[in-house]
Amino acid sequence: MSDISPDKFAKAAEAIYEIFEKVVENHDEILDAIDKLLILERKGVFDEIVKLSEFKVPFSPDEIGEIAERFEMLIKVLLSVDERVLKVIKRLIDAFEESMVYEQMGMMEAMRALRDPDVQKAIGFALTLAKNFGKRI
Repeated sequence: MSDISPDKFAKAAEAIYEIFEKVVENHDEILDAIDKLLILERKGVFDEIVKLSEFKVPFSPDEIGEIAERFEMLIKVLLSVDERVLKVIKRLIDAFEESMVYEQMGMMEAMRALRDPDVQKAIGFALTLAKNFGKRI
């Protein structure tokens, strides 16, 4: 410890104090982030990221510029998406996951299913989406 000047020691102590303040202030979010990181680690996601980082594909400067432009456009689109749209997309993904186990359905079963209010709501949404999308293409 004799190699550390009192000024450096004071700065280090101040930095540690600031870190502890942030930890206390953001305790729940930090624990949630750690849980998510652990899930990603257990699933091998980080190993795959490392493998991808080692993957070298020769791109020309023009191709890199085009990739950067498209990535920027994608980020702008993602940032501009309304929260309600994101919730609908999340619900759609959940519905897909739940629908992966299904039974074959004949014409009569399909006609009966059309009486289900949830099916009617989904059909209404799909038709409204199709109409609005058709206006834009």
